[in-house]
Amino acid sequence: MAVKIILAVPVIVAVLLMSIGVLMHINRTRLGIQTVGVITGISKLKKTHLKVKMDMESPIVKYTVKGQEYTCASVKYQAEGITTYKKGEKINIRVSRRNPRIFSPVKSGGTAEIFLIFGGIFMIIAYIIMYIRYF
Repeated sequence: MAVKIILAVPVIVAVLLMSIGVLMHINRTRLGIQTVGVITGISKLKKTHLKVKMDMESPIVKYTVKGQEYTCASVKYQAEGITTYKKGEKINIRVSRRNPRIFSPVKSGGTAEIFLIFGGIFMIIAYIIMYIRYF
């Protein structure tokens, strides 16, 4: 009996991993209002981190939410050169529901979510195979 309980630990871990992956996906896709904006400029910022001076940039975007038009800079600055923002280019953004002046660019990622969900599924399948094979 104790052996079967110990062997159930991978299933519990797998369910936990899959739940975290699903919650990350919901957080990335459902929170905020998804919309498309047009880059009107680039906001620049100089920042010092661990005595290293870095040039940071953030897109200034014009977008419409609930019939109201806004033009403001993103709250997320990135090191210059990581992402290229071009004036006039369309960009997918996620706008805060509480304050429509706060937005961040939507990343096409989701890689961590995929690894967590499929890692959990793999663990459950491996557990089922081991259980059938050895018990």
